[in-house]
Amino acid sequence: MNINKLIRKNIAAMKSYSSARDEFSGMQGVFLDANENPYDFSLPLGEGKREGINRYPDPYQSELKKVLAELKGVST
Repeated sequence: MNINKLIRKNIAAMKSYSSARDEFSGMQGVFLDANENPYDFSLPLGEGKREGINRYPDPYQSELKKVLAELKGVST
């Protein structure tokens, strides 16, 4: 069965959503439109664990997929 035959043509022709973060290549800053916290917080975290904690996780799970693919010996 070809799943593409089940999708209406107008739906298949739509462009997928691309967030501003995906298209941004400058210095990493605070994305207030993504409800990220621009302020430091007082949680007692170890060195290196604070970085990126004010950000949402990668919606594509790129690093996780890479590690799992290497672990299982498959390509992504």
